[in-house]
Amino acid sequence: MLSDSKYIKPSLNEKFEGIIWKIEIDDKFPVVAIESRQADRHNTSFSAFNFETGECLFKEITVEDSWKWSLDRVSNNLVFIHSYLSEETPEHQGIIALDQRGTIKWQQHNKALHTIAEEGLIITDPKVQGKWFDILNAENGVLLKSFASNYTPVPRDIIVPDFIYDKALLPIPLPENTIGEIAFKAHNNKIIACYHVANGNSFTQKLLISQKDELLLEDNLAHNILKRNPEAFFISHNHLFCIRDEKREIVSYLV
Repeated sequence: MLSDSKYIKPSLNEKFEGIIWKIEIDDKFPVVAIESRQADRHNTSFSAFNFETGECLFKEITVEDSWKWSLDRVSNNLVFIHSYLSEETPEHQGIIALDQRGTIKWQQHNKALHTIAEEGLIITDPKVQGKWFDILNAENGVLLKSFASNYTPVPRDIIVPDFIYDKALLPIPLPENTIGEIAFKAHNNKIIACYHVANGNSFTQKLLISQKDELLLEDNLAHNILKRNPEAFFISHNHLFCIRDEKREIVSYLV
């Protein structure tokens, strides 16, 4: 067991009834939103947490006809979800803004969120041919400007790993039974690697974090899986996010 002085403890650790389907990070505040789905119940739930403190803002709330809604973006402590123009197309239609309690703050059912900008929410009308943009106030959904031609998209602080196929190229040793690609990132003087080891006919997905040749964390993300999991981890606001326990648990670490 690793000592407390070296062990990286989770800043967030939450489990869900459904499968984690999508994760979004607030561009300014330490808020992560989760979409989880239960196919057997035809149910979609939404959750939000402060990933620095681990505080639960709201967990597994639903909206009417929840299966038709999906997580879109998070900005300024608001969680935005969207529906679809039809069941046959991935094109979005509808916006619901959820506040930090999971309460619907405002909604528009005929518009679609295109992106988030410094000027506000950039929206379109999915039923109108040709792209034209309006700008809405994110706090209340009020129109700020029509037919906007210029705006400044909000930058997103998301770092994804590189993939290496030869473990000999890594600056840290991995087990002999490591198989397949290795998700790797050097960040804040730490080495982060996510990889699979073969166990007969199954695999174990492992996460390793080290610094100056000292092992800070070794964790098993998935046990006895029959195919390798392409999803490893991502980093945002200097926190590493990964999914465990058959995609029903999210964990973050300050790195």
